[in-house]
Amino acid sequence: MTTADPTKPHDGVASEPAYRYDGPLAGRIEARWQAFWTEHGTFHTPNPAGDLGPGAYDGNRQAGVDRARADAPKFYVLDMFAGPSGSLHVGHPLGYVATDVYGRYLRMRGHNVLHAFGFDAFGLPAEQYAVQTGRHPRDTTEANIATIRRQLRRLGLAHDDRRGVSTTDVDFYRWTQWMFLQIHGAWYDDERKQARPIAELEKEFATGRRAVPGGRGWNTLSVHERRAVLDAHRLAYLADVPVNWCPGLGTVLADEEVTAEGRSERGNYPVFARTMRQWMLRITAYADRLVDDLDLLDWPEPIKTQQRNWIGRTREQGEVTYRLHDWLFSRQRYWGEPFPMVYDEHGPVALPESMLPVVLPQTPDYAPTTYDPDDASSEPVAPLGRLTDWVEVTLDLGDGPRTYRRETNTMPQWAGSCWYELRYLDPHNAERFCDPALERHWLGSRGGTDPGGVDLYVGGVEHAVLHLLYARFWHKVLYDLGHVSSREPFRRLVNNGYIQAYSYTDERGVHVPAAEVVERDGTFWWRDRPVTRSLGKMGKSLRNMVTPDELCDRYGADTFRVYVMASGPLQASRPWDPRGIVGAQRLLQRVWRSLVDEETGAPRITDRPAGEETLRLLHTTIGGVRDDLDALSFHTAVARLTTLSRHVAGLGGEVPTEVARPMVLMLAPFAPHLAEELWHRLCAEKARPEGASREWKATSEERAPRQAASLAYVPYPEADPAYLGAEVVTCVVQVSGKLRGRLEVPPDITADELRRRALDIEPVRRALHGRAVDRVVVRPPRLVNIVPAG
Repeated sequence: MTTADPTKPHDGVASEPAYRYDGPLAGRIEARWQAFWTEHGTFHTPNPAGDLGPGAYDGNRQAGVDRARADAPKFYVLDMFAGPSGSLHVGHPLGYVATDVYGRYLRMRGHNVLHAFGFDAFGLPAEQYAVQTGRHPRDTTEANIATIRRQLRRLGLAHDDRRGVSTTDVDFYRWTQWMFLQIHGAWYDDERKQARPIAELEKEFATGRRAVPGGRGWNTLSVHERRAVLDAHRLAYLADVPVNWCPGLGTVLADEEVTAEGRSERGNYPVFARTMRQWMLRITAYADRLVDDLDLLDWPEPIKTQQRNWIGRTREQGEVTYRLHDWLFSRQRYWGEPFPMVYDEHGPVALPESMLPVVLPQTPDYAPTTYDPDDASSEPVAPLGRLTDWVEVTLDLGDGPRTYRRETNTMPQWAGSCWYELRYLDPHNAERFCDPALERHWLGSRGGTDPGGVDLYVGGVEHAVLHLLYARFWHKVLYDLGHVSSREPFRRLVNNGYIQAYSYTDERGVHVPAAEVVERDGTFWWRDRPVTRSLGKMGKSLRNMVTPDELCDRYGADTFRVYVMASGPLQASRPWDPRGIVGAQRLLQRVWRSLVDEETGAPRITDRPAGEETLRLLHTTIGGVRDDLDALSFHTAVARLTTLSRHVAGLGGEVPTEVARPMVLMLAPFAPHLAEELWHRLCAEKARPEGASREWKATSEERAPRQAASLAYVPYPEADPAYLGAEVVTCVVQVSGKLRGRLEVPPDITADELRRRALDIEPVRRALHGRAVDRVVVRPPRLVNIVPAG
């Protein structure tokens, strides 16, 4: 890393301090530290062994850089898969920032944190986006992934970028196809209550342990008759089933993709009942386990209730019934994983693992055949079926070269998201989807009734049934077949809320640009025409979209991060409020101004001890913020840091090092770039030779070791119990009725002492601007109002 100061004076208004923390300065600081993290692999998470093990780091790049240790307590934090059908708006990163804050906090607590990010890039949304734009879905998907990766990098998210995956990568969907073969090659043993290889069922038929349907002996059946018997027991099977045919989309939809009004969830097209031959997954075999094992999971109770209701297990007069149906697994779409199946004259034949992957062919003819949305008599046509040279294939499957017909349907968009958490563990493994030892390390059970799985899974409530139910079923099949040690994929789930936005429609019901709407006496106007306001999602079609890029340009990524964390509880939705981001910026400016001279850029710290009141507030804040972060209560943690920053700013002068350092470390998970820069400056100041001026700059040799050290793994502050027992209350300090500061004071403080402290804080002195004081209204311990003369 270069030793050049990224906070060099900016070009701007001459009267502005050269080192004021604003958007341009934040941008330079953020770019510097993002480059540092990338260069040094700061957030590369070591596996216990393998290509991502402790020895994977280049020795030269590792020098002087603190890192996670593979033998440290592990923690796996996971974001729900992102669908790359566009770019991010400010509503998307709420959960991503929350997991990043928590992961950074845990690293400082000594954990080896696995946090990766990938893309659920197959499926209907990406295909529709491609059709709308006229570009091939691979091109649009890759472009959107590049855009979102750039946006996420700008937010300073601490992902291990070596582990990122996309469901459209051949190296990824090769294992999705392999897993389908495992499901197809298995049956469910109702006696043992688990899946078993189909070869074991065949052996039971052959030995007579299990009766052959129809009463015939196994040896009397032809090869094709035996195949039909086994196919009827497989967990993945073909069946003529009633399906939801959507002519407007040109594909069959799962029940979960159809609204209660009988229309497609995507596009709102009519859906009609048809009977078609489709691939099905026998999820109903797992109905009891899917219900019963919910009791093992640390999930929100409403999500468990939704899953129980969807499965719909009821007992009446000794009979158990279920609402759950088998999973419709075929889609008449191009943009999906090809099935590793071919057909001969007798039916489906599974390809051997040696023939994987079945690569999705590149073609300009990818659009689905759609019809008039109301044409109930239309017939589905899979786009791959139009590629004759690909469909007809000559293979040797053990009985000599023969011509087969490939399966032309593709898997649904849920397939890759059923197992992606496993690939993050071992993303470069060409021999297995994941090394068993790594799966046990990261997902294994802690003992007792713990089912194993990801330690913390964060995402939206819209996935309460579909993704979570399918992923649990998929994982349980892998567990039964001995491919994973964990019984469940996600041991703890937290649903984040949404950042919503107001949209505005004119008298025709057409959305108008939200940024151009003005409010007049409680009514809303656009170009002198009245409009109607409603609160809901943010998006291009609603013309109310605000992107993180805009806010990072204006305020900096750290300000945006603090805003989304401070704006409310993680699980609650909240409206986008531009005023809130200004408050977040003021917090960071206050911290910067307290610790850095805005005129010279020199640190404003001292080795003098802090006062008793300051230390009491500091350690109360440390204890409170730790409790808040442990509880994922990020908004209250920011509120505590705001109170501390106001107190420190009110002290005036240089800040004691024993206060500055823990304050910066507590800020680090929320505003990591700013915290890194302040920490770097505090370390440089500590190295200043005795007698050197405050403008002293260390040589590159003196500064280099400190430049190569990130605070990412510096231990998080510990609260000193000696300062936690004393009770304090918050006193509001006003000047002419306007809030100018807060004081943390003992509840029995005298009026004279409270008056003295209030007059002594820096914000009050600035507000008085040398004016005399007419009177001071003191109401201990909660209020002081200072009225200046004149």
